[in-house]
Amino acid sequence: MIDYYRYLWSTTWPNMIVLFLIWGGVLSRLGWKILKMWRYERDAWGFLLLTGKVLVWAGVLAIYTELLFFSQPDWLAQPGFIQGSVQGKAYDSGSRSYVLDVRSGSEQEQFYVDQIVYEQIKVEDQVKLMYLPERREVVRCELVGSLL
Repeated sequence: MIDYYRYLWSTTWPNMIVLFLIWGGVLSRLGWKILKMWRYERDAWGFLLLTGKVLVWAGVLAIYTELLFFSQPDWLAQPGFIQGSVQGKAYDSGSRSYVLDVRSGSEQEQFYVDQIVYEQIKVEDQVKLMYLPERREVVRCELVGSLL
């Protein structure tokens, strides 16, 4: 499971850092405003205005967080696992990605792997894969059996 989140972090760290910076900036600014209001300006109109600002900024944070999870839905999903035999492999020049076709029982699915795994795996090898369920990228590939 650690491999799964480590891989997600390695592919989405710029998005996550920006999200953390937005959260940190908004929360620190709101914290400063609440502290200033509590110490110096204790009036009903000020508290009402501050409540409105908190609600607006909570909406902004919710939108930015939703945008991240909409563009990276694998953060909210459990990793997928499959064990089966490699039925085929191909290089897709359009997307510049390496594709493995894996058959498990009656199902045949396609997964995206890196070049190193692509070169090491042979057709008919038995593999066990951990993958991102939405993007179908392989996080971990274990060779279970081989014809050689």
